[in-house]
Amino acid sequence: MSDIAILGGIAADIEGRPANTLIYADSNPGKIKISYGGVSRNITENLARMGADVSFSSIAGNDFIGRAAREQLAGLGVDISGIELMEGESTAMYLSILDDKGDMELALCNMDILEKIDKGFIDNAAGILKKAKIVGTDTNMTSENIYYLTEKLKGTPIFIDPVSVTKAERIKNFAGRFHTVKPNRIEAQAISGIEIKNDDDLMRAADWFLNEGVKRLFITLGGEGTFFADKNESGIIKAGKVNIVSATGAGDAFSAACLKAFADGLGIRETAELAMAASALALESETAVNPLMSRELLQKRSLEIKTGD
Repeated sequence: MSDIAILGGIAADIEGRPANTLIYADSNPGKIKISYGGVSRNITENLARMGADVSFSSIAGNDFIGRAAREQLAGLGVDISGIELMEGESTAMYLSILDDKGDMELALCNMDILEKIDKGFIDNAAGILKKAKIVGTDTNMTSENIYYLTEKLKGTPIFIDPVSVTKAERIKNFAGRFHTVKPNRIEAQAISGIEIKNDDDLMRAADWFLNEGVKRLFITLGGEGTFFADKNESGIIKAGKVNIVSATGAGDAFSAACLKAFADGLGIRETAELAMAASALALESETAVNPLMSRELLQKRSLEIKTGD
């Protein structure tokens, strides 16, 4: 079985941009692009490109996009045996129409299928998940289902990405059930109840998480880098030089590197350096997952962060 198992959603992002001023109630010539998304799916793709041994458990519709999304991951070496394609359901999609300046005019989303990642689905996936060194997930499930996952996987380390402030609050009453938690500053505040304005506040928040039972904590600080803490060590890793093209997907790459580092037996400081390197590579790509991501490039960039080059 795979060293790393991921549980979460697949989504497709469909974006249309007109060549000229948008005309309503008419067919507008322009550009349309489709990309695959979803926090856990993005983490999975990053892991595959990093050379990790990874499986993905998810639900998509048995439609063109769902089948293509599954095969794209399979082509990268991901174990897709846990991806269920459901008849009569549509793959989760986000459709946006931009104006000629790139600002959103209108959007529709259909995420109904993701509600089927429930207790029954977790039961079915448990056989794959329990055999992994670590399981990664996010807070896109309900609080009840996230808690059920921690019950089902007792004894298996779980990594969670809180995703957003609102969704982070779903784990505030049982954050200690996770081995690793990766919030940003405001998500960490939402979970811990501790306002974070300076380094002392970071330490107070870290103490809260560790006392709850979390083994590793990474609080991302945007351009300031990332704060890391476990029971033995804490500190801040600076971001270094980054040519930012798009911020989309940087957190997913960070999470993937945390998971890979754990599976490879790395310490927390080395993990933070690797994660910052992965985040930097994502920032330098137009797409949510940098197609140039690789084990070799990640290690090279991590060394530059470590040495301050």
